[in-house]
Amino acid sequence: MRLVTITSVDNRGLMFPYVKDEGKKTKDGNPIGNNVTSDKAIRQAINFAIDRQALVKGALDGFGSPAFGPVSGTPWEQKDASIQDNNVDTANKILMDGGWKKGSDGTLEKDGLKAAFTLIYPASDATRQALALGVEPMIKQLGIQVNVEGKSWDDIQKAMYSNVILFGWGSHDQTEIYNLHHSKTRGQGWYNTGFYANAAIDNYMDMAMGASTEDEANVFWKRAQWDMTKDGFTTKGDPAWAWMVNLDHTYYVHDCLDIGKSQVEPHGHGWPITANITAWKWTCAQ
Repeated sequence: MRLVTITSVDNRGLMFPYVKDEGKKTKDGNPIGNNVTSDKAIRQAINFAIDRQALVKGALDGFGSPAFGPVSGTPWEQKDASIQDNNVDTANKILMDGGWKKGSDGTLEKDGLKAAFTLIYPASDATRQALALGVEPMIKQLGIQVNVEGKSWDDIQKAMYSNVILFGWGSHDQTEIYNLHHSKTRGQGWYNTGFYANAAIDNYMDMAMGASTEDEANVFWKRAQWDMTKDGFTTKGDPAWAWMVNLDHTYYVHDCLDIGKSQVEPHGHGWPITANITAWKWTCAQ
């Protein structure tokens, strides 16, 4: 057999609770908000500090690529949203300008609040565990304390509105951008669990949804990521996540099997290895 590697938009990132903890709860009684990650400076600084290539090498054994948004490699990706990461100096300046200062124990503080949060990953997923443990020291070097915990999906479902979660997404459908970031989807199932809400981003996504052609829609999908001025849900604007990596999908394939031409693959759910089975053929005499 031979190893076949296929590029994907199957991404992994850190979902930040966007709103403050004001004691609010979901209809199921789960707490909403986080006073640390609701600070834009924290979210931006973490994005700049992460060494995504190191995560690809260390956690994915090289089978992947850095991700700066949720739609890498698609026609609606805003390539100008990418940043120069592994940039601790820039991250530290953002934090200092945002009013965060080192406390006596080295942890950042602002108005009596310590920069600390819990990062949760699904305990059943070794790849996400490796990413969580790999990114923790990258964030810690900024003076932000991260408590890494592995939990069941049932427990994550209760904690995902108030804690940083290592989630994975990636779709062939542009509307995933809408589902993850529009204010109308706050708290709807697994979508927008951070309660992200930005009027400018909502407007761009609404225009994309109402566009008459795909090309027209893609203009607005790109602006929602970064509009080249001040708005966007990626790092340069008002980041909702710290996207880290895209996975390469890897398969062992029989030497006598031609699996045809591959395409950029989405998140694993609903995408079987047999998706293009009509193009498969045997190349050896049977």
